Order: sequence, then C-alpha cells, then structure tokens
Amino acid sequence: MLYFTEKGKGNTIVFLHGFLENHKIWEYFKNELSDNYHVVCIDLPGHGNSANLTNEVNRMEDISDRVNEVLDFLNVKHAIIIGHSMGGYVSLAFADKYKTKVNGLGLFYSTPLADDEVKKEQRLKAAEVATKNPKEFFRLSIPNLFAQKNLSKLKSEIEEAISWATQTSLVGISASLKGMRLRLDRTEVIKNLGKPVFVIAGEYDNAVKTEELKKAIKDFPNVSYYTLPTGHMGMLEASEESLQVIKAWLKENNL
Repeated sequence: MLYFTEKGKGNTIVFLHGFLENHKIWEYFKNELSDNYHVVCIDLPGHGNSANLTNEVNRMEDISDRVNEVLDFLNVKHAIIIGHSMGGYVSLAFADKYKTKVNGLGLFYSTPLADDEVKKEQRLKAAEVATKNPKEFFRLSIPNLFAQKNLSKLKSEIEEAISWATQTSLVGISASLKGMRLRLDRTEVIKNLGKPVFVIAGEYDNAVKTEELKKAIKDFPNVSYYTLPTGHMGMLEASEESLQVIKAWLKENNL
C-alpha cells in the first residue's frame, strides 16, 4: 500500500503531491485544516516513502487505483480530492474511475488537458537526463517551477523542494514522466462530475498552459477558477493565500 499520513476528524480531504514531491509538501495545509477535516496526505508511487509500481510506466489510472486502496483501508466512502500538478492528473483519473466517491475536486496548478506532442517529447528527454544525473536535473529544473521574479525571496523554499526531490527513486522519476506523457484529456470528467471543482492557477506558471486551461473550462458551472501571483509551486510561494482559497471554496460549497 502507498504510504500516507492522516490527521483530524470529519469529512475527508485527500491531498496528492506533484512530481518529485511527497506528502511533506502538504504539512501546513494538513495542520491548518485538520481542526475541521480528516486530512489524508499520500506519497505517490516512487515518491517519498512509497515504493514504485513498475519499472516502466506509472499510469495515472494505475496510481488512482492505489489511492483508492488507501481510502478503502481507512474505510473512507467519500472524499474531497485535491492534487498538485501530477497529483492533479491522478485526481482526475480517480474522479473518472471512482466518481461516486468524490465529493469535490481540486486542481492545484494542474490541468485536465493532455500533453501535446512537444511536451511528450520533452518528458522523454527529461526521463533520460534525470536518470543519468538526477542531482543536476533537480538543480536546473526545480527553480524554474517558481516565479522567476521572486527567486531571491524563495531560496529556502527551493532548497526544500530539491530535498524532497532527492527522496524520489530513479525508477519512479522515469516511470512517472512516462505516465504523465500518456495521460488522457479529462476535461469532460470535470464537466460531468456533478460536484464542485476548484482550479488554482499561477500567473507565472511555466508548467501549465493556463490560458488554454481557462478557455477549456470557462463555461463549466461547477468550476471555481482562481489565479495567484505565483509560479507552479503556489503551496510554497503563497501558502497562506492558497489555503484561504481552499477554505473559502470548502465553505461556499458546504463541504
């Protein structure tokens, strides 16, 4: 089973981290929300304390099955699923397969859109580079996830993110990149979910095509869309602002 932490009682919120991260990225959110919610933070395959699924490809659908195993183990029948980046892709795959278990869905600097051909090729190259020289890959790629104009203010946050990345197995890095590359477009999953959805986007996010994302979901009545002045790592760049968005969305939708 995947490694997880839990805290609090009440309606369950499941937090799923992104690529090269682990459950620790949600620590602040878990502590702040656990007064009113049962908060579960899961290490995805090959990340943190969770073993990898396979030596080849971590498909988002397969990872969602492992997330469901954790919920079954905890006897959680319904949950609010919130995912950052790759965790958002897993959240969408979960909502696609286990729709009746989802009370609400949150995409945290993530997108339902599939990779285009250029991005697919970039992921293959990244998998090759990362497995050959992971330390250099982390050093070069992770700072680019933050808003470049704020880099000097975010040195400790960047170092923390790099430290989390070093806890990701080489097999997990490659398999996850290949899995993200093969994910489906799940825009219709959001449209047909029938439950409240929020999307938090970063004004300076270079990892998500925010304009395409906004256009794809602009007419969906169940979606609340927020923009913050951050890059791709809003939970570190603007943790308090991000938390307040989540709290307001939960309250507005009686979740």
